[in-house]
Amino acid sequence: METKPEVNVTKFVGRHLSQLKILSRLLEHELESAKGGREVTLDRHLVENVLDTLEIFTDDCENVSGVSRDRKPEPKPVVARLN
Repeated sequence: METKPEVNVTKFVGRHLSQLKILSRLLEHELESAKGGREVTLDRHLVENVLDTLEIFTDDCENVSGVSRDRKPEPKPVVARLN
C-alpha cells in the first residue's frame, strides 16, 4: 500500500496564494490603465493566462484536498508557435 507524501500545508498555501496575488495585481493594473472609464479591454492572451492560473490553483488545491471535479476537464488545444 502506497502512501501519499505528507504535504506541508503552510508552504503549499503560501506558494499558491502568491499566484493569486500576482493575478490580482495584474487585474488592478489593467483597471488603472483603463483611464477611469467604465469599460476595460483585455487582450485574449491575457484572459487565457488568467484562466490558466486559476485552473492550476484550483487543480492543485483539489489534488491536495482529495476532492475530485464533478466535470471532466476540457482538452486544451495544442498550439505550435513559429518564432
